[in-house]
Amino acid sequence: MALTLRLFPLVVAGSALVACGSITAGDSARPTANQQNELSSSVQDELTGSLAALTVTAPGTPAFFPAIANCPTVSSTTDGDGDGIFDDATLTFQNPPCTAPGFRGGSLGVTGTVRIQDPNGANNTGFNLTLAGLTWAYTDSTGAPTFTSVRDGTRSRIGSTSAARLSSAITIQRLRPRIATATLTVQTTDSFVAATPGTLQVGQPLPSGFMVVTGSIGWHRSTENWTLAVATTSPLQYDATCLTTPQRIAAGQITLTGTVANVPGVLTVTWSGCGTDPARHWTATPP
Repeated sequence: MALTLRLFPLVVAGSALVACGSITAGDSARPTANQQNELSSSVQDELTGSLAALTVTAPGTPAFFPAIANCPTVSSTTDGDGDGIFDDATLTFQNPPCTAPGFRGGSLGVTGTVRIQDPNGANNTGFNLTLAGLTWAYTDSTGAPTFTSVRDGTRSRIGSTSAARLSSAITIQRLRPRIATATLTVQTTDSFVAATPGTLQVGQPLPSGFMVVTGSIGWHRSTENWTLAVATTSPLQYDATCLTTPQRIAAGQITLTGTVANVPGVLTVTWSGCGTDPARHWTATPP
C-alpha cells in the first residue's frame, strides 16, 4: 500500500502559531518572560514536527495544514515491500500551491523538501527522513510576515504497531520581524506508546497515546547561547479525539534544565487539558 500523504491536525505550532500560555516564576532572578516564551514555544514547535513524523502522514507540515492538490510533489511512489513507506522519495513543497489561507486567522506557506527512505525491507515500521530547507512561513491577517522556521536535519523511526521511537537531529532557524534570528540545535529522542496496542500504523493518523521526550536543545540568538537538557517528568498524553483544536496534549510535563540569561535553573512546561495552552514556570537553582 502506498504511503498516504493526507495531512492531519496534530498538536501545536510554533511561536506565532500558538498562544503564549501562562507564565509564573520561581523567584525574581529569572530569564525574561520573552525568553521563557521563546524557549517554550520552540519545544512546542518541535513537538509538532516530531509527532507528525511518527506515522509519516504529514512529515513536512505543522498542525491543521490542509490537504492541497499537488502539494507536495513526490519524486517516486515505489514501495517495493508494500509496507506503506516509499523506498526512496523526495517530497517537494512549493508556495504556491503549498499555502493555506485562513490558517489560524492568517496564512501559512510551506517550501523545501523532505526525503523519505525505507532502510530495510524486512522492517516494515522503520524509515528515515531528511529535511532540507523545510520552511514554514506564517503571515497574519494584516498581511505582515510574523514567523518563519527553517528546518534541516534528519529523523529516524523504529518500532512496531504499538510503540515507536523517533530520533531527531535537527537545526531550526527561527526568524521574526525586528527580532534577532534564533538557531536551535535539537538532539532528541521521542518514545511513543499507543494507548490501544496495534493502532500505531504507518500512513494513518497518530492514535491516542503517551510520549516521553529526552535529549538536548541548543539555543543561540545574538548574545544568548544556551544548552538545555530536555526531560519528561510526566509523560505527554496525546489525545487523538480532540478534533477541534491543534493543542492535543491533554496532560504531561517537560523540563528544560540549564543556565539561561546567566541564571541556572529549570523551565517547566506543563499541559493541563486538551485545547489549553501549557503553563511555563521558571525555578532558579539555589546557589
